[in-house]
Amino acid sequence: MTILLFLIGLAVLIGGAELFLRAVDKFGAAWSVSPVVMGLTVVAFATGAPELAISLQAAVDGKPDLVLGNILGSNIANILLILGIAGLVHPLKITNRIIKVDVPVVIAASTLLFVLAMDGLLSPLDGGIIFLGLIIYSVFMYFQIQKDRKLNKRRKIETEVKLDEPVTTIFYGKYILMLLAGLIFIVMGSRFMVTSAVEIAGILGISELIIGLTIVSIGTSLPEVATSVSAVRHGDSDTAVANVMGSNLYNILLTLSLTVLIAPGAIHVSQEAIDLDLPIMLIVAVACLPLFWPGKVLGRKEAIGFLFYYAAYMTYLVFLAMQHPFKEIMEGIMIWGIFPITAFLIILKFIFDFRSKRL
Repeated sequence: MTILLFLIGLAVLIGGAELFLRAVDKFGAAWSVSPVVMGLTVVAFATGAPELAISLQAAVDGKPDLVLGNILGSNIANILLILGIAGLVHPLKITNRIIKVDVPVVIAASTLLFVLAMDGLLSPLDGGIIFLGLIIYSVFMYFQIQKDRKLNKRRKIETEVKLDEPVTTIFYGKYILMLLAGLIFIVMGSRFMVTSAVEIAGILGISELIIGLTIVSIGTSLPEVATSVSAVRHGDSDTAVANVMGSNLYNILLTLSLTVLIAPGAIHVSQEAIDLDLPIMLIVAVACLPLFWPGKVLGRKEAIGFLFYYAAYMTYLVFLAMQHPFKEIMEGIMIWGIFPITAFLIILKFIFDFRSKRL
């Protein structure tokens, strides 16, 4: 029954993502707002709903490790797993906006979280500081939307052709219902999957942090997976990449800040998270810059690399959960082997892409 619940959740999730993306695409066309901005706002906020719901519930239940594991694991999965899968489906074109604005903002938010968590606690004051970052980002996005609409006035003819229907009250009613239905299916599907996954993990006796970093984070990231893959299949790589970046931002600035603010007391940050998971989240975000620019594409080779590193990270967490002796060897391989080689290859790719662009 647990496995059946998991499969039902997956089917509901995929169907909801298709409905949701179709409605968002219509609204973006009607408002002359670019797919990047829609992906960073409406799509990212909606697909991040499962993380928000689960984190708030975990905070109320007094499970801080599950909160942090969910958020850190989701942010790592969003880049390595989701972009890896989407990049395998089709190479992703990266816009200047993503490179110059959104990736640096994700890096800044990840750095802020890392710094605030270094003392082992996330207090209500820390939550207020992070929430202030959300306010600043929201104001910035408001002006960005206004600018985007002015720049895209010339798209009116394209919009009419793309919509193939008048923008009336019936139009808004129809696609708002589709949007809500898609969101409900996404949340329901995620809840079914996470509930069944946590039940399995509980039987296996895995810690809350590991559960959050693995099963829960993957389950709550499935809306982003479904939405991004659906967008790529429709030739919309802008929405796929923007969805990931926007979701990572909302996970930190919205989900974590509200969770810390409503939690009964400060949230304890485990030493394991400080030593490994927070640095990996930050490293993964920083690595996007040289990989995205100046080639401005995430090809299948890079996508395979993302999936390889995510598989290595998951393998390490499994060994850690089992307290297997090989986990120490795995740590050495990651620190002294995989990370340096990866940094060297990223630098080589950056130099090659930069020289190719200049030539």
